[in-house]
Amino acid sequence: MKKKTIQDRVQLPRLYLTWPTPAQFTPGDAELDVLSQLLAGGKNSRLYKRLVYDLQIAQDVAAFQASKALNSEYQIVVTARPDASIDRIRGIVDEELRRIQQSPADAREFQRAINQIESSFYDRLEQIGGGGGVADQLNSNYYAAGNPGYFNEDLSRYRALTAGDITAAAARFLPLDKRVELTVEPVK
Repeated sequence: MKKKTIQDRVQLPRLYLTWPTPAQFTPGDAELDVLSQLLAGGKNSRLYKRLVYDLQIAQDVAAFQASKALNSEYQIVVTARPDASIDRIRGIVDEELRRIQQSPADAREFQRAINQIESSFYDRLEQIGGGGGVADQLNSNYYAAGNPGYFNEDLSRYRALTAGDITAAAARFLPLDKRVELTVEPVK
């Protein structure tokens, strides 16, 4: 594990946790997208609910699989509230990661994550300009998969997953001791 703390002209401390992960469209990529929804995809997600809503020690939390052609990276970013402990936040993130690595999400939570991903597929098609819409999706599919009509195959990757697949991917690709950890603190 690599750890670094820096100070910068920021108002609130922020924790970045990053892992190297599989390339786009390879095994593990879709699973990590679903994991992102389970951890930080909305107000009912595990990390958001615990850190922002219940404990009120974080301003916001994000988790995402940044899929790329050759390799990807998975990142969890937590912006702390003033005077919140980054160590406490890190501990809670690690607890939730261990939980999902050891036991699958329940059926309702898992289905909500799949529904959110499916909804975002359709939302991207409805956007006009600026990184959305049918033309942009066709172009993106052609560039990444060599097939402009890859939409259904891509969506099928998510629909075929089980909650156990997400647990296995979290355990395999996000070991707690093999990540890069960056803390950015306000200049004192």
